[in-house]
Amino acid sequence: MGNSFVFNALHVAAFSPNRGTGHALFSDAAGRALAALEDEMNENSGSEARRNFLKDLAGTAAAAAATAFLVPKRFGESTVADASTKLGTAPPGTDEVLRMTADLTRALEKDPKDRCWAMVIDTRRCIGCSACTAACIAENNLTPGVTYRTVPEAEEGEYPNVHRIFMPTNCAQCEKPPCVPAANKVIPGAMKKRPDGIIEVDYQKAKGKKVFEAAKKACPYSALYLDPGKPYTAGTPALQPYENRSVLEYGKSWSRKETANAVRKCHFCAQRLDVGILPACVTTCTGIAMHFGDISDPKSLVAELMASGRARRLEASKGTGPRIHYLDDFPEAGADVPAIKTRSVVDCTTCHDFESKKWSGGER
Repeated sequence: MGNSFVFNALHVAAFSPNRGTGHALFSDAAGRALAALEDEMNENSGSEARRNFLKDLAGTAAAAAATAFLVPKRFGESTVADASTKLGTAPPGTDEVLRMTADLTRALEKDPKDRCWAMVIDTRRCIGCSACTAACIAENNLTPGVTYRTVPEAEEGEYPNVHRIFMPTNCAQCEKPPCVPAANKVIPGAMKKRPDGIIEVDYQKAKGKKVFEAAKKACPYSALYLDPGKPYTAGTPALQPYENRSVLEYGKSWSRKETANAVRKCHFCAQRLDVGILPACVTTCTGIAMHFGDISDPKSLVAELMASGRARRLEASKGTGPRIHYLDDFPEAGADVPAIKTRSVVDCTTCHDFESKKWSGGER
């Protein structure tokens, strides 16, 4: 058994996306890595230096496995038992990703018109790594210059008391989307609102600069892109095969040729939602800043976060009814600045127009 298996096992252990069972997976993979190392050391084909190296690596793996049980749980009170929790019934306190998956499972049991998908973004947790942007590009095979997800940042304060605020953003799937009538005025049927609230683009119709400009001008969130259709590997010795792979969006498989010159935007990874998988940006977020679910479900994590009094919607005064909500350190407009000693205070109203009233659950 080669060293590549060992390193792969340790890599899987350290970066497992199953956050709720990460510690158990770490220990299991580390254990298998140790077994592999032991087999390797028992072989007589290596030098003394090589055997010493493997022995040191084995010790590192053992320490990592032991540490897995000592490191405090990062979010909630999740345990290995949480992984076996029946989907759709994960209680509060469960690992956040597992709980959101359970929320999603419940939502899919409802009629689409009774769901109300929403995203709650905790700006206090975002570290500006842009992993969500990379995941979005990979999931939807986007072309250069097109990304459904961006992470703008702002600098606040004066030297030496300066800090940065990161604010992930994408299409807000508005309750009253101004982009839809604007685009359809140019090309009828170019865009529509699905029963579950996701704004859908017809790539066969929504083509060209004219329809794009009309929709872009109407959108308050700069969430629309015109796909140039150019590959990342253009001009290189070889066009890579992944550039031409088809992607599943809006219930249909689309080729790179079909999406070229079309209006494109975030759709909450509808192709994943439809089969019970959370959006790529949510599952990839290293800081667990992204939350997603059905806000019409009072038991969902997103509904709970929104009822906390810290959730606000960007440019809500425009009356579009955005379904992206942001969390910061200020419960309400005019509230006292919270005393936080471990990090800088985050106030999104420094740069943006937000609604200030507490969400009561009676509106979407």
